[in-house]
Amino acid sequence: MKQPRFGIRLNLRVLSMILILAAMWIFFRLQVGDFYFSGESIAKLSRDMVSWTILAAGMTLVIISGNIDLSVGSLLAVVAASAALLMNPEYGPGLPATTAVLIALGIGTLLGVLQGALVAYARIPSFIVTLGGLFVFRGMTQKISEFDPRIPSGNWVVSLGFEYVPNDTAYLVSLAFVLLLAAVLVVSRRNRIQMNLPSWNIPALMGILAVVALLLAALVMKMNEYKGVPNQTVVMALVLVVLHVISKQTTFGRHLYAIGGNPEAARVAGIKVQRTIVAVFALMGFLAAVAGVIWVAQNQGSTKNGGQYYELYAIAAAIIGGTSLMGGRGTIFGTFLGGLVMATVIQGMDYTNLENWLQLVVRGSVLVLAVGLDIMAKNPPVWARRLKTRVLSQ
Repeated sequence: MKQPRFGIRLNLRVLSMILILAAMWIFFRLQVGDFYFSGESIAKLSRDMVSWTILAAGMTLVIISGNIDLSVGSLLAVVAASAALLMNPEYGPGLPATTAVLIALGIGTLLGVLQGALVAYARIPSFIVTLGGLFVFRGMTQKISEFDPRIPSGNWVVSLGFEYVPNDTAYLVSLAFVLLLAAVLVVSRRNRIQMNLPSWNIPALMGILAVVALLLAALVMKMNEYKGVPNQTVVMALVLVVLHVISKQTTFGRHLYAIGGNPEAARVAGIKVQRTIVAVFALMGFLAAVAGVIWVAQNQGSTKNGGQYYELYAIAAAIIGGTSLMGGRGTIFGTFLGGLVMATVIQGMDYTNLENWLQLVVRGSVLVLAVGLDIMAKNPPVWARRLKTRVLSQ
């Protein structure tokens, strides 16, 4: 078999998403004008997608394992409400920000463990468990946010929500990110070679790093023309890198793919299926808590409707990014691109003053279309196969 030019075959799904993104950016630039692609619009785009992109990354791992979590938006909300109440001196105990955040992170993780245990040990389908969690957590949020508690000013949570990385520091952070990416790619290449799997060759790796470095430098330069890179954008980037490493370079990540591909075969192979499922839901709960802290930082408090529709955005971003609802397939990088597609659609509709009801219609349609394309690509119906045969025969 002929060796691919770059050592590994290009991912056509990723390439198509990049082309779709480019087309949408050009379209909205023509509609909106010079403000689109300005430092302000780019900074706001990266900031607005943080919470639900973190949710989408966690959702990717859950779906890869053959499950789903419909409660992430409500779980984010209950964590955000808890953090705000714990920090509020009027309606809550007025705890220091660090203490309140640690407690809130623990709440999110424990709720994730509870849902994972119900799925793994009680054998209740994840769809049912998390659908119930959606209502339970939303009800808890309404009670905790009864007085819409605000967080006091002057702590690091406020800085996370409203401050930006200093201009010079942003370039150093970008350099650190490129070096981290280089280490991840080198380790990944070594592991794939040891397992006799195709991997990127050295020139291809150098090209990838050069492109990433140039893109990051251009983005930082552009955002520095406004106020800089938002603090929460850096948090999102760090979370995505860590989850990529977990999914691709750890035994836990490999087990998730094995369980999603064939749970019985995974069990026969000695994988602790139940423990792994509990662990991935615990991780999802922790990530929902991280997203909740960022949400409360952005909004400076809690509301009853916090995180509404975020489960839609998370699932849509994961599926658009190539994660299969059947389990066993998906990547964090693909999910990031899917999140960028969703963020571009949402921001573009806001800038073009599309009516709110029509925005909801478009968002829902994007999700259905993404899932439909995923299913048809993996197992096309008879009529689609016949149509493909007719087109190719002409």
